[in-house]
Amino acid sequence: MSERFLEGFIVDPAELDRLVGTSKLSAKEIRAKTKKSAVSDVDMTLGEGDAKKGKTRVDKVLAKLASGKLRTADAPELVRMTTLVLNAYAKSLGTIEVPYVDGHSFGLWNPVFKALDMPEMAKEYGIASLAFPFKKSPDVEWPITTLVEGASLAAWNTELSTDWQTKLPALSDKPFTDKKYGAKADRIAETKADLGHALGRLKNWVATALEANLALALILDGDQ
Repeated sequence: MSERFLEGFIVDPAELDRLVGTSKLSAKEIRAKTKKSAVSDVDMTLGEGDAKKGKTRVDKVLAKLASGKLRTADAPELVRMTTLVLNAYAKSLGTIEVPYVDGHSFGLWNPVFKALDMPEMAKEYGIASLAFPFKKSPDVEWPITTLVEGASLAAWNTELSTDWQTKLPALSDKPFTDKKYGAKADRIAETKADLGHALGRLKNWVATALEANLALALILDGDQ
């Protein structure tokens, strides 16, 4: 089973875009404003386990953000910086340990949302829709950066305000069962319980962003 994490942030997308091409995205500023654990994680990721090597790469990518000279070819590394920028300039809501849903080929929650009659979330969750630092979402598979705002945020709030807590334990095994390998009953029960906890936290994140009249940014990362 993969280990994945969902980070949540309240953000003003316009303010985020205005940071591109400014010294606020320099390595010095980002490292000063971002919690050490987040910086260390990105250093290790880009350094493939070598933090010193990773720091050099991260600082070079941040220099590109600060200069505003962005190339599509650099999109995978630039998208990796999003978590650092959000930690520095957005309000962090915390991290959810993500239950892996075996009924989806990539382990996402979308089949469960569909079964719970949550069409907006089934359509938008796990989709790369946060364009930063570009004008439109780059073609980067991982991590998945999602922006939920406006009418979509209101729809998520409505769907998470239903009686899904009652429906979830009673759902059929289909959304939780791998088409090839199946899934054991205890594994399905565990996934449902973990997902119930995760969705409860996501519900709070959505409500908080809605109350602030801002957007919710989600970063899904970890093992692919």
